[in-house]
Formats: sequence, structure tokens, C-alpha cells
Amino acid sequence: MIFSARVRLLPGALCALLALPASAGPAAETFAAYYRQLEHTLVSQGALRTDRGSPASDAASLVRDFVDVALTSEYAGGSLTAGAGQREAKPLLRWEDTVRMQVLFGVSVPPARREADRRAIRAYADKLARVTGHRITPAGRDANFHVLVVSEAERRSLSSQLPKLIPGISPWMVRTISRMGRNHICMVVAEPHADRRRGYARAVAIVRAESSGRLRQSCIEEELAQGMGLPNDCPMAVPSIFNDDQQYALLTRRDELLLSMLYDASLASGMTRAEAMPRITRLARRLATR
Repeated sequence: MIFSARVRLLPGALCALLALPASAGPAAETFAAYYRQLEHTLVSQGALRTDRGSPASDAASLVRDFVDVALTSEYAGGSLTAGAGQREAKPLLRWEDTVRMQVLFGVSVPPARREADRRAIRAYADKLARVTGHRITPAGRDANFHVLVVSEAERRSLSSQLPKLIPGISPWMVRTISRMGRNHICMVVAEPHADRRRGYARAVAIVRAESSGRLRQSCIEEELAQGMGLPNDCPMAVPSIFNDDQQYALLTRRDELLLSMLYDASLASGMTRAEAMPRITRLARRLATR
């Protein structure tokens, strides 16, 4: 995974169907069964928790976690494959533009499921707007944050459709999405403006249509939050969805603190770690709850 206005996400503006090949037959059922079993296994192990975690957070660990999730890249050169695991410092990036969000469904997603997803994404985008204080609005053709709910067969056909759907999308973003493997349950890819001080230019989140239940909701919550500018996973962040152990399915209270820090007026896109650290330290001391 890579990478204030109260929001009303209007169904007509946000929901549309992608003209992609429908996923049907054994392949679709195989993927659906795989993700059902994965969810069952995780839940039986105590993962994908639906509580929001303890509100207690000390300043030192907030600073540590913010540096790890906002100012560190776990993918050298931004690649999902080459150099993975080589952690390196990155500048602070967030949305400086209004987030204009659009949700698109593959034709494989039945109407009732589309409506349920629409409600879930609407409620969660509203929450992200409140937590960050950043404007998120519904959008159509002028969207800069696209949430695609698609089956595996539909995802494979996106490489030819994404440049038409998202004018200006980079070949890197198209390649990253087209190479998404089965073990990538969901994904968000965000790309900054050439001038990093302008923050993110566009983002695409992929939610697998074959997923369901807690696994599907965890994809929505983690990927949209990461797409706001906390792209890294941190093994020390607890309780948090920004952690590969998948203990939590929902945005935790700690995660809300990290998001509110990211969008504080004292920070700005393009800041280096050295520039941001004094401000981050002050913010953490102010927000610490113990």
C-alpha cells in the first residue's frame, strides 16, 4: 500500500458504473472464497477488531508513530516490489487541494452491495473530514480521489481504462494497480504534484468486490486514511490500522490523533523531516492524553 467541512456525499454524484468486463464463474468464486477464509482466520485469531482502541496516547509514541507513517517510505523509490522493506525518509505530503471524491463500481457489484458501500464510504469520508478539518466533497468528472470497487477480472482490465477515466494519471500509477497481487487485499496509490508544496494531485483506491464483512470495511477505512497522507505501515503503532498485523479493522482513536496532526496548520506539504520535527513534537505534547 502506498501510497473543516462536514461532508455530504451525494449518491448521484459519487456512484457510477465502470464499463469493465464482469467477473463471473469459477475465478470470481475462488477469490470470494479466499477472502472469506482470510477474514474468518483473522477474526478467529483476534484480529480485525471493531473497537477503536484506548484513547490514551503519550507524546513520545505519537511522535514516533507520526514519523513512521507520514515521513517514512517502506518502498524504495516508491515501488511496491523493487526495494520493498528499504525504509527511507520522505517529505511530508497531504492534500492541500480540496479532496474531490468519486466512487465507481464494476458491473459485477450488485445494486444492494453498491448502496451499502456507498453509505459506508459516505459516513467514513464524513469522519475523515471532521478529524482532519480538510474539505472533502463529492465529485464526478473533476474527481481527484477515485475509489474503485472492482472484481479481479475488472481490475485486470483497468490498465487500458484508467488513462481514459483519470486524465493525467501517470504510467507508474497504472502499472502499480495492474500488478496488484491476490495478497494485496486492497490498495491506495497517491501521486503528488510536481511541486511537492502543493501536496497530492490524485489518488486511486482499489477495494476488491470479492471481499466482504470486516475485511471489506477495513479496506475502506485503511486505504482512504492512507490516501489522506499517512501511507506507511508501522509495526510499533498500536492500536492502529497503520500496522500490517491487521489487529484493527477500523480507524482507532490513535489514528485520529495522527490524522489531526498531519492536517494541523503548522505543517505543510513539502516539509522535510528536519523542518517538521519541532512542530510535530509540539503537536504531540498538546494532543497527548496521558
